[in-house]
Amino acid sequence: MHSVLCLFLIFIAGAASGQSDSVVTAKREKIYQVTLKYELPASVLALGTSYFGFAALDRTSAYNASDVAHLNPGNVNGFDRPVIFSNPAYFTKAQEYSDLFLNISILSPLLLAADKQIRKDWLDLITMYLVSHTVDNAIYFAAAFPVRRTRPYVYNTDIPLEQKVGIAKSNSFFSGHVSFAATSTFFFAKVFTDYHQIKGLKRAAIYTAAAIPPSLVGYYRMRAGKHFRTDVLLGLVIGAGSGIFVPEFHRRLKKNNRVSVSPFYGTENSGLTVSLKL
Repeated sequence: MHSVLCLFLIFIAGAASGQSDSVVTAKREKIYQVTLKYELPASVLALGTSYFGFAALDRTSAYNASDVAHLNPGNVNGFDRPVIFSNPAYFTKAQEYSDLFLNISILSPLLLAADKQIRKDWLDLITMYLVSHTVDNAIYFAAAFPVRRTRPYVYNTDIPLEQKVGIAKSNSFFSGHVSFAATSTFFFAKVFTDYHQIKGLKRAAIYTAAAIPPSLVGYYRMRAGKHFRTDVLLGLVIGAGSGIFVPEFHRRLKKNNRVSVSPFYGTENSGLTVSLKL
């Protein structure tokens, strides 16, 4: 997720350079209601500390030789099982392609800065983008820590034992790479269609296009022996949901100004409160 934080800085620099044409002579109604003073620092902090979460997850999912010896490909469902037998000769190249399409996906919201109408709200959009990834991360960690699922290549008899032991061997469920990529591309699609009020078949076409980069990430993650088909499919659904839900939530906040969101802090817990004015 360091790429997301880098994007945060790049997006600020790029959008700031376009501020000269962002002066509005008449007051313009915003599409989203964003509480910058709370959401921006909270999401940056959450994404920054997620580094430690990923490191802890890698340690939690470590395998030793005894763990590997008890693995049986026959215990894997028929839909996922073919991934186990991916050719190891393609692993390195597949990983490179997966990383390439992941980076393309994460950087895709930068295209929004090319739209004069959209980039006027650049700080709101950066904040929502980071919040979207924060939500996606939270769901990922909630699922990945309690669920132990062996990565496909660990079953592969063509892989030497020394590559099957160590950290990050049983965290196949679900694909974080695909989910991160989908959060980014579907966030782009959601924001773009909201600003231009695109609906119907055109909106469906844009959302379909948004699924292509994360799908390629998933395909190459499977070719690299890192994830099963169901891991990839769930990652796509979770990521797309995060990328769409966060902007939609802020859009509804804007439409209904009787609703407000603010944090609360206590000695035993903290969180967000949602208030409704009657």
